[in-house]
Amino acid sequence: MSESAVTAAVEVAKGHGLRSDDPVVLRDAWHVLVHLRPQPLVARISSGRPYPQGPPEEDVVRELAVASHAARARAPVVPPSDLLDPGPHRHGGHIVTFWQYVEPKREVEPVAAGEGLRAIHEALADYEGELPSLHTDDLDRITASLEPSADVELLRELGLRQPAGSTQALHGDAHLANCLPGPLWHDFETACRGPRELDLAALALSARVRADDASRIALEAYGDHDASLLEECLPVYAAWVYASFMIALPRRPELGPVLDERLGWLRANYT
Repeated sequence: MSESAVTAAVEVAKGHGLRSDDPVVLRDAWHVLVHLRPQPLVARISSGRPYPQGPPEEDVVRELAVASHAARARAPVVPPSDLLDPGPHRHGGHIVTFWQYVEPKREVEPVAAGEGLRAIHEALADYEGELPSLHTDDLDRITASLEPSADVELLRELGLRQPAGSTQALHGDAHLANCLPGPLWHDFETACRGPRELDLAALALSARVRADDASRIALEAYGDHDASLLEECLPVYAAWVYASFMIALPRRPELGPVLDERLGWLRANYT
């Protein structure tokens, strides 16, 4: 856990008159997520790990801009906090944004999640802020930092493909772990531009490689989409995910067997 990240969140909130005597880390992964108890307030703080071992700090800024646009259109997203300026704030080498706290009291309902993702796509159709095209640049930087190997070449070959189709602002990583009951989608830090089917590829990937029925149901509930384009997008999305696994291996060696299995699946189905 990045103690400096938690300190940054607590001190920024305190500067706006909101005290947290019992901050609880909800997640310490790409970024640090902290519930600033007793406030109904969550801070997302850049991890401080250098890229590519950690994500670019500006992902936190991007997430706030995209999710705020969707929230203004009343799309089902976790909204920025209205208790203080949601940010972005810079403190102690970190970037901090603030969000409403949502208590996950039950399981995500997959039909509602799929319908909600379509509503988000509709809300983001007129988003004009700058976003990367697909995850091309991120994948390129990640794989360039890795030792050359057949696996790295596989991920580059698949992940740098350019699917056809009209593009718009997307969530970027729309698997159900990024959706809370409600539904309320969150974690827009990897938002990008691409065909809507790139987001649907996250659901399709979970349904296929993990036999996850909830993801399959959510994809069906989303409704009309281009199945052929989804098939083009799936290896592009999967390559980016597994490249992220690869760069995380030194910190998370338990991903090794999972990564080997997933790379085998990619080779068997898309080469």
